Amino acid sequence: MGGGEDDRERMSKKMAGLLRHYGPKYGVAVDEEGWARIGDVVRALRRMGFRASERLVREIALSDPKGRYEVRGDKIRARYGHSLPVRIRYEPLESPPPRLYHGTPARNLGSIMRRGLLPGKRLYVHLSATREQAYETGRRHGRPVVILSVDTGCLARHGIPVYKASEQVYLAPRVPPDCIRVESLEG
Repeated sequence: MGGGEDDRERMSKKMAGLLRHYGPKYGVAVDEEGWARIGDVVRALRRMGFRASERLVREIALSDPKGRYEVRGDKIRARYGHSLPVRIRYEPLESPPPRLYHGTPARNLGSIMRRGLLPGKRLYVHLSATREQAYETGRRHGRPVVILSVDTGCLARHGIPVYKASEQVYLAPRVPPDCIRVESLEG
């Protein structure tokens, strides 16, 4: 694959997949804190047909608009979104934003309002800083999209911590139904 912007985006998605979900299957050892060797990621990407280099992997990681990656020395990790059993140490926020948002296909609304937001196959529920970010996330999973507003004060009353994974992404172990309000429904 060439080096165009579409290829960089595809490579970024594959990097995320390797670091979050299926790295070991492709020879990328991911340690208990989510770290993998950049060289292993480069080799796996090359086997997938990308013209990967350590420089390009670092560039993609450091310029990612969602802050998905962290680089330290010769290692890289995804900051959030794992289904692999990792334990990234996040500090609970003392004062999270009063409202965070979650976008989801409308077909999920009934279950969410009964059971709350649960992490599913991931380690945490992902929450967005803005309605627009939540919409973009929800749209990737189906339409019409419903935007849910999460009251972080309510989470605190339940003893549920909120973590900041990047400038745009916040995490919580779960969100009870009484902390959720339907903000908007597409269509």
